Amino acid sequence: MKIEDFADKKPAFILEQFFSGSLRGWGVTLGRLGSFQNRFAIEAEGRWDAAANTLALREIYSFDDGQVDTLTWTIIKRGEGKYEGRETLIEGLADGEQSGNAFHWRYHRNVPSEDGDKAKFGFDDWFFLHDDGNHMTAHASLTKLGIEFATLSAFYERVA
Repeated sequence: MKIEDFADKKPAFILEQFFSGSLRGWGVTLGRLGSFQNRFAIEAEGRWDAAANTLALREIYSFDDGQVDTLTWTIIKRGEGKYEGRETLIEGLADGEQSGNAFHWRYHRNVPSEDGDKAKFGFDDWFFLHDDGNHMTAHASLTKLGIEFATLSAFYERVA
């Protein structure tokens, strides 16, 4: 897939609009060969600062095994459809592009495990906005040493 493939798709996914406010979500992780790994719920809260072109986003992932992973993002809009992000467990910067109803996000993150260790994964995330702009699906490919290790599929909704 290429981000340009979504240029004419509606509604437009404006990251700072969708992620401003409260969100909740649900998803599953599938292993490399398609085996079920886990389910998770997401609680998120975002705040857009137009003067600084910055989105502060906190996502809390609660997995069915009791593990919790909190991501605290600072996302900067660098231009039309261009974003970069920082998060405490990311190496360097996350790189994002938006076009039409899609957003593509790439980064490397040290993911905490149950035993407290961390494993570095590459993330290749795609987000797709639906209907009235209150629902979004996400698909993430997690890689290690260039090999896909797992995929995540999630559904988000804005909370009124």
